[in-house]
Amino acid sequence: MQDILEIIKTRRSIRKFKQESPPEDLIKKCIEAALYAPSSMNSQPWYFVIVKDRTKIKEIAKVQKFTKFLENAPYIIVALADEKRSKHWLEDMGCSLMALLLEAHSLGLGACWGAVYNPDNKDRENYIRQIIDIPENLRIISCIGIGYPDEIPHPKKVKTLEEAIIKII
Repeated sequence: MQDILEIIKTRRSIRKFKQESPPEDLIKKCIEAALYAPSSMNSQPWYFVIVKDRTKIKEIAKVQKFTKFLENAPYIIVALADEKRSKHWLEDMGCSLMALLLEAHSLGLGACWGAVYNPDNKDRENYIRQIIDIPENLRIISCIGIGYPDEIPHPKKVKTLEEAIIKII
């Protein structure tokens, strides 16, 4: 069994994917992990769309300049939230997406999310709505490229505990 701290420490954002598509069951396992994330009052505001259609993937990758890497992903998971289910839907989604990313890494997959949600305007969300049919009551949070990694990123540099803990009271 893998140690969860080791999974957390070694997970990286993967933006280059092998052409081989993983089995759809592995993608669904990642979403299943996301379902077990904590949420405010167990509201579970999350929903997901799995995109494997190459034409739609190429269009989704154009949502903003930092999502171009998505065009080579074998799958994109579009993460959605029902903002009426929770006052803390953004925080809930952050927990859910982290669980999804950690499960992907534990399964030997690579993944990276690209932001869609913008608190100041809905242009990117509207762009995605033109590509895939998403009900208006759901906010589009991000698009996650996922597949077998075709890169090995450098180890992540993080603050030391001494730098991060400012007080013990």
